[in-house]
Amino acid sequence: MVEEIKNQFEAAIKSAGFTIPSDFELSSPPSDQLGDFSTSVALSIGSKSSKNPKEIAEKIIKHLKSDQIKSSEIAGPGFINIKLADSFFQKYLASVLASGADFGKSQVGKGQRVLVEFISANPTGPLHIGNARGGPIGEVISNAFSWLGYHVEKEFYVNDSGNQIQKFAQTLAYYYTIKSDPKFHFPEAGYPGDFLKELSEEIQHEYKKELLELRDDKLSDFFARVGLEKTIRRIKEDIAALGITFDRFVYESDFLNSGKSMEIVEKLKTDGHTNVREGALWFTSNDLDPNDRETVLLRSDVNKTPTYFASDIAYHKDKFDRGNEILIDIWGPGHHGHIPRVKSAMKILGYDENKLHIFLYQNVKLKKNGEAVQMGKRLGNFINIADLITKLSVPADVFKYMIISQSPSSIIDFDLELALEQSEKNPVYYLQYAYARICSILRKVPTKEQEALEKIANGQGSIKPSDLENLKDKKEIILIKTLGEFSTAIEKVTDDFQVQALPNFTAEVARAYHNFYTNCQVLSDDKKLTRSRLLLILATRNVLKISLTLMGISAPEKM
Repeated sequence: MVEEIKNQFEAAIKSAGFTIPSDFELSSPPSDQLGDFSTSVALSIGSKSSKNPKEIAEKIIKHLKSDQIKSSEIAGPGFINIKLADSFFQKYLASVLASGADFGKSQVGKGQRVLVEFISANPTGPLHIGNARGGPIGEVISNAFSWLGYHVEKEFYVNDSGNQIQKFAQTLAYYYTIKSDPKFHFPEAGYPGDFLKELSEEIQHEYKKELLELRDDKLSDFFARVGLEKTIRRIKEDIAALGITFDRFVYESDFLNSGKSMEIVEKLKTDGHTNVREGALWFTSNDLDPNDRETVLLRSDVNKTPTYFASDIAYHKDKFDRGNEILIDIWGPGHHGHIPRVKSAMKILGYDENKLHIFLYQNVKLKKNGEAVQMGKRLGNFINIADLITKLSVPADVFKYMIISQSPSSIIDFDLELALEQSEKNPVYYLQYAYARICSILRKVPTKEQEALEKIANGQGSIKPSDLENLKDKKEIILIKTLGEFSTAIEKVTDDFQVQALPNFTAEVARAYHNFYTNCQVLSDDKKLTRSRLLLILATRNVLKISLTLMGISAPEKM
């Protein structure tokens, strides 16, 4: 909708003899009384040409001629406000219905290969509501890119090597060793809490015979292998509980065992992008602080072990080498410094670092009984996603929506009481109820008419202009106008990774529909008006279904 009006404005700006400024945009004015769309383009042109913005606005308006524009006026120092004719909204609604289940879909991506890596939580425990935050975010971004014609694949990177895994294994082994040696110390920087203690007990019970035959120096390796198998399986179960799928799981150990991590190190060494200090091999780049200790590629130990950073470079090189044109990484908090390191390494290796998009999401705190608590695996006080859904009875739909409805850059206080609320206070219930309410109305329509409407819903039926000409009520127009914001919401997700734009849009559609429903009777003795309003709610149902699906949220027909 916005694009159509924007095109008319651009034509008027050119006809008036002005150059279209790069920052030209249309927006909704602060009040409906001011019109349907507003722009400050005259002010922008004036600031660059030293001409009077009001005079510029007057010239633009003279060339803004369309039977779909009801009125246009200048406000303040040079804002242009326009009101659209009812026929414009009626025509737009017809295009929404004609699109059917493909409304807003496009091929702008032209099949470009996009690889989205998300969640990638350390396999030292199950997913809790903090590190699972990347799941709903990654799902929305992946779905939005797919909707716009990109070829999208989703990956989970498993960090199954390194110091954290050693501490994980040592913690598991501790709970076994302490039974025969009560004075045995808990490992430094180990993982406290009940989860690893229970996991160790599970392993001890299941592998009692094998453990008795092991030498002490083999305990950690055994607990690492078996413990990782179990935690990775549980992580996959947690992801399944959320209804999120991945195309593949990629393991850090594969890059180490295949030699790819060392190949990267040798390549950087040969090209002169390393130096030796303190017995370790460091990555060097003009873009980075030479004293950044996180740029170490090979540790100073006897085996010169490759670091996580070395394997991460190898992983990102592998992503590009597989033919992916756009890489999107969604990481948790605390990784700010790692972003320039990886980008710099990609640049030095000859890849376009601008094709690598990395953004972070912030922590999630559990809000219970009015108090928010920080969670973490090392703190041992997390709530497993599977437990949240099965034991605490929080629907996956609710978790997803409460995550994506806020900017990834904001810390979330996950309100457990609100998540369990089954009323309009619960934002997911509010959206789903709007969808179910529409389905309820459509079920009241005679069967033959229902079938005809469903054909239209699938973009197969025919609509006459007279079918929609009765839609003139303010609530009807607002609802149609709200539907027209869908493409803008999707673009915010794909252009700027503003995942909250889609749930916010869907909430606005639900709000506009509920207001319409309260004030406008759909089924009445007026057959023409009934027909028009049935088509309006049919389009609304389609858009709600598409939006909920892109968010990974179900659309129940009955509630």
